[in-house]
Amino acid sequence: MNSKTVKLTQMMQIANHGHILYIYDAIDSYIENAVSYIMTGIEHGHHLLIIENKERYEQIYLKLQEALSHDQLDYIHYIDNYEFYRLYGDCHCESIVNHFTQIIKPFLSQQISFRTWAHVEWKEQDHITSKLEHFENIADQSVSSSGLVSICAYDGNKISALLQNTMLKSHEYLMTDNELVKSNLYQKRTVVFPSLSVQSDHKKVEKQLKAIKHQLESFIMQNSDPILILDKDDKLITINRAFERTFGWSADEVVGLNATDLPIIPDDKRFEVNRNRSFAILGENIEGCESVRKTRDGTILNMMLSCFPLRDEEDKVSGRAVIIRDISERKKAQELLIRTEKLSVAGELAAGIAHEIRNPITAIKGFLQLLQSGSIEKKAYYGIIAAEIDRIEQILSELLMLAKPQAINVESKNILSLIKDVVTLLDAQANMNNVQIIIKFDHSETCVRCEENQIKQVCINFIKNAMEAMPKGGKLVIQIKNVNEEKLLIRFIDQGCGIPKHLLSKLGQPFYTTKKKGTGLGFMVSKQIIENHNGTVVISSKENKGTTIEVSLPL
Repeated sequence: MNSKTVKLTQMMQIANHGHILYIYDAIDSYIENAVSYIMTGIEHGHHLLIIENKERYEQIYLKLQEALSHDQLDYIHYIDNYEFYRLYGDCHCESIVNHFTQIIKPFLSQQISFRTWAHVEWKEQDHITSKLEHFENIADQSVSSSGLVSICAYDGNKISALLQNTMLKSHEYLMTDNELVKSNLYQKRTVVFPSLSVQSDHKKVEKQLKAIKHQLESFIMQNSDPILILDKDDKLITINRAFERTFGWSADEVVGLNATDLPIIPDDKRFEVNRNRSFAILGENIEGCESVRKTRDGTILNMMLSCFPLRDEEDKVSGRAVIIRDISERKKAQELLIRTEKLSVAGELAAGIAHEIRNPITAIKGFLQLLQSGSIEKKAYYGIIAAEIDRIEQILSELLMLAKPQAINVESKNILSLIKDVVTLLDAQANMNNVQIIIKFDHSETCVRCEENQIKQVCINFIKNAMEAMPKGGKLVIQIKNVNEEKLLIRFIDQGCGIPKHLLSKLGQPFYTTKKKGTGLGFMVSKQIIENHNGTVVISSKENKGTTIEVSLPL
């Protein structure tokens, strides 16, 4: 930074306040002066409010980062000058001043010293000279009353000599890239302009109303969902750009039409207009009502409609607003998900049937081979083959029941007897695997309303899983416990290899299994059976210590 610029910016400690007009020519000098001005302010404990375009502010901030600490950088507050000067209309003086008032309130209320650097920009427009003159007059009065040091920077390539002379009347000092001088044209005013910190109550209310009106208009026009505003006679008075983009009709074509005549409403949905208006008249909202609307080219769109009443200054309903959200893509995604789910269920079902039928088919094939060999008494195994065929028929019957759901045969069954039957069936296999099955129970007469064969199938699956988890043998404890008058617990506790913690949450997913030759369908089917009986299945396991499957059933 050259010494000339340093000297220039150090001179800016002007009493307790100062309104400085900066006409700059070179960008580099502009950046250097801004940096030095900010650093000088921070050295004196001032906060800095920088109103600048984003690109130039980033250049300034990069230089400040090299010279200031992190805590000092916290003294700098940035506002986009495009937003500041144009958000409430191009150089609309009262709106800009009101905006600025809200920004500096926290500083004034805490008696924090601060200074401002504002780069003034505007669009090409009529009467800009008079607008800027009016704005700077008010700004000067505000700076004087607030005790600020403020720089208003103008591009010397964009400001005329006439406008510069006009500006000098409302700025106490003139600054260029290389010097700072007192303005000979400055006219200290006795006329009281609206103050940044103290304004009359009615003026504040007026500005607040203007701000609220602008916010509402911005919300409507910038919203990505189509919005319609209708008056108390149900005539359309406003639409936003999203309406035009979505439906293809311009504001000139539809504004002024009665709601029932709007071309976006299919004939079979026109009854909704009077219904929605009735709700609005009663002061009630409609939220998330699904319907359809059509575009100019005849495309039917799925829509989510919300409608709420608008009130006047006397709190009477003066119209209504309608927000329309296009949910066509969401509907398509839902339909695709449903079709995918159906295919997934069909695949799971087919694999499940194969899993259930494989065992009886294997048994029948084995006995047929024995019968063909003629080495055994044939009649001894006819009953077993018949029983296995009955099992296949039962599975096919269950398949038909899934295709056309029917009421299952739920009866009150003694749970202890049911489990003993299953253990008897699997006892031989348990002995071959050196597995001891122990049944522990509280009451021998506990009954559960269930479909007997399905609960037996669950017990068979869980006992087989336990035996397979203990290839070297061990104990399997089956506990039957009454929790209360409404709930029964059945625990299958093995001493097997256990299941890693990160795999527990995946159990029950089709085709997921911890066994080399498993399909994962046995546990999935068992879990579904228990849930169909309004019960739950919970698994806890520790590696190399065993697994506990806890089944809860209502009594």
